[in-house]
Amino acid sequence: MEGRALPPGPARGGRGTRGRGGGRGRAAERLPRAPHPGPAPTPRPAGPGPAAAEEQLLQALAGLSLGAPRAGGRLVLLRGLPGSGKSTLARQLKREHPSAVVLSTDDFFVENGVYIFEPDFLEDAHKWNQKRARKAMKNGKSPVIIDNTNIHAWEMKPYVMMARENRYEVTFQEPDTPWKFNVQELTRRNIHHVPREKIQRMKEQYEHNVTFHSVLRSEKPSRDEGSCSGASAAYGTGPHPTHHSALSRRRPGTARTNVTFN
Repeated sequence: MEGRALPPGPARGGRGTRGRGGGRGRAAERLPRAPHPGPAPTPRPAGPGPAAAEEQLLQALAGLSLGAPRAGGRLVLLRGLPGSGKSTLARQLKREHPSAVVLSTDDFFVENGVYIFEPDFLEDAHKWNQKRARKAMKNGKSPVIIDNTNIHAWEMKPYVMMARENRYEVTFQEPDTPWKFNVQELTRRNIHHVPREKIQRMKEQYEHNVTFHSVLRSEKPSRDEGSCSGASAAYGTGPHPTHHSALSRRRPGTARTNVTFN
């Protein structure tokens, strides 16, 4: 006679429940406990890629603007150490003001998209850029943006004088990036490979709080006074030494003054 199956009772001492055949089953298996989660490992900060770095720079410059245009033209003199974000700021201002003309002395040393600094042509390069700015003002272009380092007040004097002659408003503008005076970061960021020692000297010589009148009163030092004068002079100790072979490659008419070789 087949008996009724007993309802399973609570397991005692690790015993299993009785099955239909009356035999003892295996001890109930306990599910393994999940390991206690420890603190999450802190990810190592990775250096920003090119796109992220560009976005970071644009965010730092987001608050800078030329404001509402006034009657007449405007000259914008950008200032800053190499790698501080001047050229990015210039591109941003160009997007905001499509009629803007952006002029840089460094353009003189670019051939076929390659930058080759030639110190012997430095004075020619400055005169060439000033000539372009004067022509732009004569033609009523505005704003005219000068994308140079402009460490010293006297470097901006020719532009300020021509702005006064053409009744242009003058604005001095620096990139508002957190690293604009951080020599280590500037050394890493600048595209012309200006060495750290040179950037440090430029930082020490940087003239702060320039004004329209202080620029007009400034005087260019003689050649014997210091070795770090001039915006593009910062690149003189870079990886592009000057050789006569390099000078001879300059296209006819690019060098705006005659150069005599001994």
